[in-house]
Amino acid sequence: MIIGVGLMGQHLATHAAQWLDLTKLVLVDHASEIAVGRERIALADFAASIEDSGSGSTKVVAETVNITSEEEVRGLFERHPDIQYLQHTAGISPRPLTPPEQLTKDEVLGACEVNLWGAHNVLKQAIQTGAFAAKARGVIILSTSATVGSEGRASAAYEESKGGLLNLLKLQSRHFLETHDLILNGLAPSPLRGPMAAQNEISAGRLQAVEDSMPIGGLTEPKHISAATMFFWSEECWCVGEVLTTDGGYTKHRPIYGGLPQ
Repeated sequence: MIIGVGLMGQHLATHAAQWLDLTKLVLVDHASEIAVGRERIALADFAASIEDSGSGSTKVVAETVNITSEEEVRGLFERHPDIQYLQHTAGISPRPLTPPEQLTKDEVLGACEVNLWGAHNVLKQAIQTGAFAAKARGVIILSTSATVGSEGRASAAYEESKGGLLNLLKLQSRHFLETHDLILNGLAPSPLRGPMAAQNEISAGRLQAVEDSMPIGGLTEPKHISAATMFFWSEECWCVGEVLTTDGGYTKHRPIYGGLPQ
């Protein structure tokens, strides 16, 4: 199951069935239409295209669900039990690059409701409905930017809500494993260039600044997120409650050797 069918979710959906030899793949988003490239298409049509492009052995299902609703998420897992792999990417970033004192209460609480409670609700309802198979493997996208907590240029509301999600993962991962047989890890990618960011002058400028100072060269791409997800999904992965920063070295400390600039 992939919750949040944006750039990252779409790339993984395109390959997951083949990589994992799935019998069913469930794609979940809050909207019935998603942005694919520069076009908007129905989520159901995207799911159908993924199914058609495969060998025919994987059924691909589209679900439109509000992840903040306990009733809707519970119904999702009642319809689709026995989940072996879960990737949760859903999240919002209200008013990026805005100082915290300029944000409204609704913007801060809205980010917390989707980014923190939404992920919490997904785990809660899956556990309470018994939807996870034995030793199911879950991956939460802790941020659509590894810069959260290090750069300070994302939305303050976004950073605050993702900080809570980080604590949920770090402090409760052993509980999820010992009590519910769920192996939970997280990803923290650096910014990706998608169609929405490209149409926003501020976001596009920030992405260019990140790319210009990226040590490994270029920006993080969906394929990098898929590779990191597949590592956590593998049976050989011996990690619990870990967060893999997938950022090409962008947020790492830059040492200064020799004399300091005047």
